[in-house]
Parts: sequence; structure tokens; C-alpha cells
Amino acid sequence: MAMRGVSHVEVFVRDKVSAVRHLRSSLGFAHVADCVEVDRSSALLRRGEVQVVATSGWATRAFIARNGEGVAGFAVTCDDVPAAEGAARALGAEVSALPRGRVTVTGIGDVAHTLLPADGHDPGAPPAGRRWVPRDGAWPAAGGAWALERVELRLPVALRERYPAFLSRVFGLERHPAQRSWLYSAPAGVTFALEEQRAPVPLEPPARAAAGSPPAASVTAYGLAFRALPAPVLR
Repeated sequence: MAMRGVSHVEVFVRDKVSAVRHLRSSLGFAHVADCVEVDRSSALLRRGEVQVVATSGWATRAFIARNGEGVAGFAVTCDDVPAAEGAARALGAEVSALPRGRVTVTGIGDVAHTLLPADGHDPGAPPAGRRWVPRDGAWPAAGGAWALERVELRLPVALRERYPAFLSRVFGLERHPAQRSWLYSAPAGVTFALEEQRAPVPLEPPARAAAGSPPAASVTAYGLAFRALPAPVLR
């Protein structure tokens, strides 16, 4: 099984409004849709083909109490979802089948994983399974030179060995050559940084770059790192 890309990442935050403001003003994301449920409220943000869901509410409290604000789930496209599903079951994960060939995998740590068939996947489609209400009445195009570079996941000490094996066998990730606690997907161009679960630390207000300063090679927010892609060469 090989992971081909990350469809979206969901972060649990204490204040969705502040998170949306940060992602828009500091990182250039567009707020494209909202979804309000009984126990949570979510905003969908997009820049290029990168989609981030910021969620707050009662359902996020236990996760934030253990981990602080950060990545609570992600969806990946796979070339063989049934094989990934079988590998997850063999490792003791809880697996649930969803419509359109999707599969959710939970039960190993606090992070929820969604597997999507790579064949026919539309990177511009909103995350399935929620009633998204588009802002301004339309979905924007998904194009743009912007990519997800790194995802930080926080783990209890008990999962320090089990979770890397899970990512390797289910998603086909490899050990990063420079960081033992990191794994990466060459096809997706994304690194997963595994950090020890620790007491939550309140986020500092986002720092703003000085006027006229050059753009950073990569920027981070809520356990995610993004990078700008080089502009295409016109011939």
C-alpha cells in the first residue's frame, strides 16, 4: 500500500474564530465553508490544494486536555484502500467502512485517520461526511502553488514504538533519514513528526513578519508546516 497524498487535515482548537483569523491573515488561507454540528463547529480553509479543517466545541475538549491544540485527524489518498484496511485491522485498530470507498481508522492514539481511494479523487472537493455550507455560495478552484510539508502528531509514551509501525504498515511511510522520530511519504511529499504527548501549552499570538521581509521557506501553524511551491516555468 502506498499513500499518494493528504486530502485534508483537521485541527482541534479552543477558539475556531481565532484559528480561522490566524490561518487567513498570517498564512493566506481562504475560509471556504462551515459546518455546525451538535457537539462541534468546523471551518474549512483552503490554499491551493491544501485543505485544513479547524474545529472547536465540546467534542474537542478531551483531546485538547491531553494534547493541546493540534492535529486530531487527517485523510490520505491510497492506491489500495482494502490492503491498508487489512493492515490496520491486523494491528488492532478499529476500522469502519464509509460510503464511496472511504475507511476510517481509529483506536491507536487520539488521532483519527481516513483512507480515500486515490483513483478518481478530486482534490478540490470538501471533506465528505459533513454538511458543509459554502461561503459566498460557491467552491473556489483548488489550484495554487502551496503544499503541506509536515504534520506533527503527539503520542503517549506507550505508543512510541507501535505508532511508527502502524504508519509504516498502513500508509507505507518510511523512516526519515535525519530524524528518527519522523516518517515520510515520498509520493505525497509529506513528513509526519511524532512528538511525545505533553502538558498542553497555550499558543502564543502569531508573529507577523516585518514589512518588506522576504517570505519564509516554510511556515507553521497548529502542528502543520506548509511550503510554497516553485512557480511553473513557461516555455
